[in-house]
Amino acid sequence: MSSKPLTKIQKKILQIAKKKFSKNGYQKTSMNDIVSTAGVSKGVLFYHFHSKEELFFQVLSQGIDAEFQRIFRLLENEGKKLFKKKENLFDDLKKYYDLAIAGTKDFERLWLEGRIESENNVKLRQMMEKKDKEITQILFEGLKISREKIGILQKYDDKELMEIVKGIIVVMRGLFIEKLSGKDQQESKNTWARIMFIIYTSKK
Repeated sequence: MSSKPLTKIQKKILQIAKKKFSKNGYQKTSMNDIVSTAGVSKGVLFYHFHSKEELFFQVLSQGIDAEFQRIFRLLENEGKKLFKKKENLFDDLKKYYDLAIAGTKDFERLWLEGRIESENNVKLRQMMEKKDKEITQILFEGLKISREKIGILQKYDDKELMEIVKGIIVVMRGLFIEKLSGKDQQESKNTWARIMFIIYTSKK
């Protein structure tokens, strides 16, 4: 899909597809099922979304973009007092978890579905790899800002900082799986905050 604003029918299809994929998973959701619920023809569906992989990816991509927008808004509003001083980092990480990470199960479930399916689906894997690069760059820029503002990871150059970002992404993916497996939320929060604190305060 292009970057043009979504039409009313595209929004409707994506909304229904998100519900179907979230509830039934990628494999058990058919394009026929989406067509039937959306009340459109198959021709209309495939005109806007050329394949099941593309439709699923657009649902997931929108979810990722929406999550980042939500987090940016939180940091500008409720979270504007967070990450201002290095000495408050651990407590701020726990507060950030409650604000931005605690209630994202639907998005995490979709992400996990995409990961599982992309193992044997080359087209979907290529789409997700492209999105992964975008996410990595966003986190990299954010970590550079934190390095300058609160003095974390100061002795790491940009290349090393990128490696740290990739490690953070691995931690986040593990957190998603932990949350979806039903692990105690408080335990997950404390574990995540401790790991992130160790990463952010590491020295060369």
